[in-house]
Amino acid sequence: MKPKAAAVLLVLSFSTGLVTTVQADSSSGSITANVSVNSSSAAATPKTSSVTGQTLPPLTLKQAVEWAQTNSYNTRSAERDVERRRLELKNAEKELGNSPVDYIDDAYVDNETSWRNYSSSTLSYLASKKQAQYAKDQIYFNVMKSYQSVFVAENQLKNDLEALEIAQAEEKIALAKFARGKLSEYAKNESTQARVQAEQAVEQGKIALQKSRDALNFLMGQPNGTAYEMVDRPVYKEPKKLDIELHIQQLTDMNPNLWKLEDSIKTSELNVRYFDFNNGAGAYDLAKMDVDTAKEELAKGQKDFAESLRNLYATVKENQKKYVQLEESLRTAKEALELSHKKWARGLIIEMELKNNQLKVNQIERQMEELAIELDQNEYTLNKPWST
Repeated sequence: MKPKAAAVLLVLSFSTGLVTTVQADSSSGSITANVSVNSSSAAATPKTSSVTGQTLPPLTLKQAVEWAQTNSYNTRSAERDVERRRLELKNAEKELGNSPVDYIDDAYVDNETSWRNYSSSTLSYLASKKQAQYAKDQIYFNVMKSYQSVFVAENQLKNDLEALEIAQAEEKIALAKFARGKLSEYAKNESTQARVQAEQAVEQGKIALQKSRDALNFLMGQPNGTAYEMVDRPVYKEPKKLDIELHIQQLTDMNPNLWKLEDSIKTSELNVRYFDFNNGAGAYDLAKMDVDTAKEELAKGQKDFAESLRNLYATVKENQKKYVQLEESLRTAKEALELSHKKWARGLIIEMELKNNQLKVNQIERQMEELAIELDQNEYTLNKPWST
């Protein structure tokens, strides 16, 4: 009996060190593809350097926030405004102590303008301090989103790279079949086109990754093109049980946006209290209407704020359910992967099937990480909703 001749093609994928062996049996025309799987790198979440091929300097979220706070015009402006308002209040206090006194029939009348300036300056100073904290909370949230968006872009690039590996292996199989007359030219061209599209997706993924990095660089005041290894990967934590109505009540008292509306009421009331009647009775009626309008705006703001928190809390609970579902999907995918390892070891399946099962595990793990990111941002927003 003559030995069967076989044509063997080796495909090297340099992005992850994947080796694909495409074997065409000359007698039967059957073709298989063996894809070596680096289980340790596939199972673990690769660092930034493993995706880009670079060794990158580490960057913590804390450091990113500190750079962004220093670089932020809004933060610096808010801090300057606090100092300005503090000086205005100090001057108003001096004027209050030196205000003239008119004695009329054994009584005296203080200068109402000084009291009005003092009251107004007090409100402005307190509001500026709240606004400064508000600006810092906004910067933190924006940095956190940009920082974590890099992880999402990295995950997408990993998906694209793995899809390219599969497309390259399938193209080699198609070319081998076509060479043996076992595949039409149309099908062969389709396979080539799929590989080209996969390559384009990888290039687009690299661009998207650098864009996400540059968005963070902009906030931190770093040059475009700078790349860091983000070391603070979000880890899923089951949110604590929350009495949402009590939480709404507590945050209502802390919300700087509602403080502004409350200050508007106080300012309108000051205008009525220290109204200059030389402006006419009609103007006085308008001043009182301003008080009513400000109160209505506060009531509406409080109602809208409470509803937005209830909706956000519902989103958090829904995302928790999704995470539990993904945990179950991951368990099932890992069981399928373990079974495919056993089948492959016995020669019952080709290694391509093993690789596809590994990809399913990888992709579910990335989905879970991205959902953990969303939950992390949900939690921050739930506790500081004015920062978004």
